[in-house]
Amino acid sequence: MGFTSFIKSKQFIFSLIGAVVIIGLLIFGSLQFLNIYTRHGKEITVPDLTKMKVEKAMNAVADNGFEIIIIDTIDYNPKFPPLTISEQDPKANDLVKQGRKIYVKINAKGYSSIRLPNLDGRTLRHSTAILESLGLVKGQIKYEPDFAKDVVLRIEQDGRILRAGDKVLKNSKIDLILGDGMLGYTPEPDSLGEMYEDTAPEIDSIF
Repeated sequence: MGFTSFIKSKQFIFSLIGAVVIIGLLIFGSLQFLNIYTRHGKEITVPDLTKMKVEKAMNAVADNGFEIIIIDTIDYNPKFPPLTISEQDPKANDLVKQGRKIYVKINAKGYSSIRLPNLDGRTLRHSTAILESLGLVKGQIKYEPDFAKDVVLRIEQDGRILRAGDKVLKNSKIDLILGDGMLGYTPEPDSLGEMYEDTAPEIDSIF
């Protein structure tokens, strides 16, 4: 068989097609390897996920291979919508490698309930410290006649008397009713005034 006849033969054509396919596969494989190699170790900017629902956040990071891990639900913060991400680690705009896990904390649905302690008989300063430690807010300060000055007689909320054990929402304002220290106190008359009262009749009789 001559060279011309061999070139025109089916065997040569199939061999040529096979060689082209193999070369094409080699080129494609090389390009894929280079793409993976050049992206390996590449740092990516972490997006800001705060104020997002978890489902939306997962969609936002899916292309970069990030994995979102919920680690806690924290006390309600009015700066963030309920049931959205309020904290994340790594933080927004940090540079990390592709596929990094992002740990998030979820804002609670609303304020939690606080059981009130017994503040009767405590000083204003001590009561204020207790309220703040529980996440409550000192409201109005009102005074009533009592011998104990600046000591809690009772606590109220919007005019309603509260007692130890009652539940209120965190961040609520609690009004304190205090003693004014004036009950049973009779001011001593001015000595000069007493002298005037005693001598006034005598002075009037002279005139």
